[in-house]
Amino acid sequence: MPDKINLDFEKKVAEFYQSLGINQGPGDIQYRIILLVLKKNEGEITEFAEIRKYTDKVADRGSIGSKMKTVFQFEGLAEKVQRGGYVITDKGLIAANFIKETSVFYKRTKKMQTMLERLP
Repeated sequence: MPDKINLDFEKKVAEFYQSLGINQGPGDIQYRIILLVLKKNEGEITEFAEIRKYTDKVADRGSIGSKMKTVFQFEGLAEKVQRGGYVITDKGLIAANFIKETSVFYKRTKKMQTMLERLP
């Protein structure tokens, strides 16, 4: 996983899935980014400030803390291990790998779409 998360790319992928009617999971830019940050720090504690470093560019401040509680902790994707510190769980790693696969599918679909547009 690269050190930098490409927010523009992730936003395009989320919009693609939203266009298919998938608004949660792969269609939720916040969900995508949080999982990618947690995955990037696998085996280490991820500070909430690091998550916000990425998400503040695409989301309201209060929505991320709420999402961490109502989605990530409640669903068992991350565990809070200290004040402002989270670790990704095995279930979270599965979800992060799914997010990665949705990006691969997006790239393949866009590539195919570009090829089809070139056909006479």
